[in-house]
Amino acid sequence: MKSYLNAGSALLAALVLLACGGAEDAASNEGPPQSTPDDGGIGLADAEPGTFEAGALDAQPQEDSGAEPVDAAAGTDSGTGPGPGPDPGPPAQYQVEMVYTTANIGRSYNTKADVQKVFDKVGDVIGGKSGPKFIGWQEIGEGDPCGASCEINALLARFTTAGGWKTVHPNGKKPGGGSELVKVPITSKGANDTISTRATFASPGWAGVSPTRFVVVSFHKNRNLSTINTHFIAGAWSCKSNVAQRKDYWKQAWKVLKSEVATEIGKGRNVVVTGDLNRPRAQDSCNPAWDPSSLNARASVVGGAGIDYVFAVPAVGYKFVVSKKADGTKKQGVIDLGIDGHNAHWVIGKFVAN
Repeated sequence: MKSYLNAGSALLAALVLLACGGAEDAASNEGPPQSTPDDGGIGLADAEPGTFEAGALDAQPQEDSGAEPVDAAAGTDSGTGPGPGPDPGPPAQYQVEMVYTTANIGRSYNTKADVQKVFDKVGDVIGGKSGPKFIGWQEIGEGDPCGASCEINALLARFTTAGGWKTVHPNGKKPGGGSELVKVPITSKGANDTISTRATFASPGWAGVSPTRFVVVSFHKNRNLSTINTHFIAGAWSCKSNVAQRKDYWKQAWKVLKSEVATEIGKGRNVVVTGDLNRPRAQDSCNPAWDPSSLNARASVVGGAGIDYVFAVPAVGYKFVVSKKADGTKKQGVIDLGIDGHNAHWVIGKFVAN
């Protein structure tokens, strides 16, 4: 009996030693964990729920270094966490109040001093307003009583580079060859960027009736704004002589203007069109009913009067809002030029994201 007890004690001691040795082997990391029938042969029988990482059972506890935890690198969004923040929308500089003016200076004057007064009147009114400013001119260098270049010189003398003004006065190419300075320059201030400009042929010249007509497009990248300025042939809608040809030329120019607007809108740009369209809003015996806003599906007339227009054409995702005074009236007005039958017209507004 004693021998059996001794044998049992020896066997128990051997089992204890064997268990200790196995624990040391597991901690020593000198070999892979042994499989048992309970773990399916993968060495994970004793793993805690949720810890099935490769090598997790072999890892040793590490001493806390006291360092702050490091954020994990961004991974694929599983869709279970919070979504991205709200879309910040277009930059703020796209959505500020701006001043838009159309000004046909006419030709009924006698001296250079007379025409200089016209530019001074526009400068006195528009120059004193805050925000970026854009002026579309018509009849600059068109049969000037004071000489071929006196009007552009008078314009530049008032709206100076030193004063922060920029005037674009491009050459337009004619279909039959050659080019000429357009009669519809654009002046701006506060756009704060390089201006890209083009002049597109609109209708042919006609001796004694009309110069070659162009549509000028000036893009201001930092404002996401294209200003377009033009002047159409006269007499098409006022029962003048050779009315069929006049209407043909007018319709050519209208088609070009619509195309230029559509091009800019297609690029995601907001558009303002200024110009003397030589077609009144009101219907009469010479002017069938028409809708000036047919210029574009997104267009609206926001300023001007008679045959002088200011259109706003917001890009997709924007709308145009005419600014208002404290009493609720619109911020728009008229400048009496004192010559010819035209006045200058201005309006203040902004393009805002929907």
